[in-house]
Amino acid sequence: MTSFSLAPLYLVTDRVQTRGREVARLLQDILPHGRMMIQIREKDLDTQSLLAFSHNIQQVAQPYHVPLLVNDRVDVTLSLNAAGVHLRSNSLPIPQVRSLLHSGQWIGCSVHSLEEAKKAEQDGADFLVLGPMYDTPSKRPFGAPLGVRVLKEACRSCRIPIYAIGGISARRVRDIKQAGAFGVAVISALLEAEDVATAAQELFLQLEGEFDQ
Repeated sequence: MTSFSLAPLYLVTDRVQTRGREVARLLQDILPHGRMMIQIREKDLDTQSLLAFSHNIQQVAQPYHVPLLVNDRVDVTLSLNAAGVHLRSNSLPIPQVRSLLHSGQWIGCSVHSLEEAKKAEQDGADFLVLGPMYDTPSKRPFGAPLGVRVLKEACRSCRIPIYAIGGISARRVRDIKQAGAFGVAVISALLEAEDVATAAQELFLQLEGEFDQ
């Protein structure tokens, strides 16, 4: 497997949040503008369709050396020899998943509280996605927004990288970074943007900026 490193922008795919545009086509406008990772999160697809979709995204991402992770599907992760798998808080236990993966493959984990963050780190996750930070329709099933205060506490308590998710926009990146987050995870901020290239440029500009801590 190609050696990858974590990137500050973590794009989570969702085919229904693209204004009818193909995800692979949008990626062609996003990828040239900065370092990022991609999580395939198309939970409604059957296995063969998910594998085909993921392979297509992988082909688009490979020239840019972009790490690809698959949500909750260890089998698809192994089939693609992807960079890793991304687990939900109620997925298979992290140690069990670790035993199935190849050496060097990552485990990312979505968490929704400080307690879940600490446990996921203890169980062996490589990085966390914490949220929702702000109100956003796609994350309302996971509860009320946590806010930057909880993010700051998690970043102080955990040693592994933490990404913030939920209502993230370029103008909120400064607060997220100052709280100690490694980066941000987004869906609609890019996939629903009318001009995805400009939206990507704005996000990368903020993520790569240096702010006083």
